[in-house]
Amino acid sequence: MNFLTFWRGVKAGVKNFFRNGWLSVATISIIVLTLFLINIVFLITVVSNKTLENVQDKIDVSLYLKADADESSIKNLESDIKKIGGVKDLKFVSKEEALQDFKEKHKNDEIILKSIEELGNPLQPSFSIKMDRPEEYQQIFQKVKENDIKGVISDVDYYSQKKPVVEKLSEITKSIRKIGLLVVAIFAAIAVLVTFNSVRLTMHNYRREVEIMKLVGAGHWFIRLPFIVEGMLYGFFSAWISILIFYPLIYFLSPYLNRAIEVMDIVEYLNSNAIKIVAIQLFCGVFLGALSSLIAIRKYLKI
Repeated sequence: MNFLTFWRGVKAGVKNFFRNGWLSVATISIIVLTLFLINIVFLITVVSNKTLENVQDKIDVSLYLKADADESSIKNLESDIKKIGGVKDLKFVSKEEALQDFKEKHKNDEIILKSIEELGNPLQPSFSIKMDRPEEYQQIFQKVKENDIKGVISDVDYYSQKKPVVEKLSEITKSIRKIGLLVVAIFAAIAVLVTFNSVRLTMHNYRREVEIMKLVGAGHWFIRLPFIVEGMLYGFFSAWISILIFYPLIYFLSPYLNRAIEVMDIVEYLNSNAIKIVAIQLFCGVFLGALSSLIAIRKYLKI
């Protein structure tokens, strides 16, 4: 197919799109709804993942060391821990730092502060460890125990209280993703079906022209192209309409959303990922339109 033939096919597809009038409006409306839902599901997934990451980032494990542990043993243990894979952050907290943090947390409780003054500093030095993934903490305990040759570790403060929260949040995040994908799949199927019927009606209106083109020897792609272009235009315009609805709506709701969702600034995220979001929308819209057209062509034109 040369460029002139291609251009004629594109022009024919554009004419079909604008001639269908209200049928095009109805088709675009369904695709817009589908793409809008894709945006919503995408945003909910991002927020839930960010919330999970934020909770996980606050989780750490404290390895309390014996008060009589010498500096050399502590340094050796620190070096061994750093060699363990998956360690995101490792911080040594001395007795003095631990006491200072404790006083800061309980600065409004005079009874506790007076008790500390009488007892002195009962706190132990410790290592605060953060892992890339919470499920890796159990593995690190075993490796740390193996490396603690001199027995300087006194106790381990595991994140048992936070673990159920993380696991529950992780399950909710997975459920949201599955439900969102299911809803999007249902509406995508509806969008394909509606676009399929729109293109089929166009084919029905131009069935005589198609038969004539076949008789005079027109190539299969020349016959297909106008209908494919029509379907792609449905998706193209739907994508831009969806974007023009989604972004202003999020900007308008952003003050309320940011108060409800403290883990991220939604507007800032959308602005920084605008190109990617627009590209995904255009790809999904054009893909749905083209797919619907190809299905209709194979079913009704038999080419």
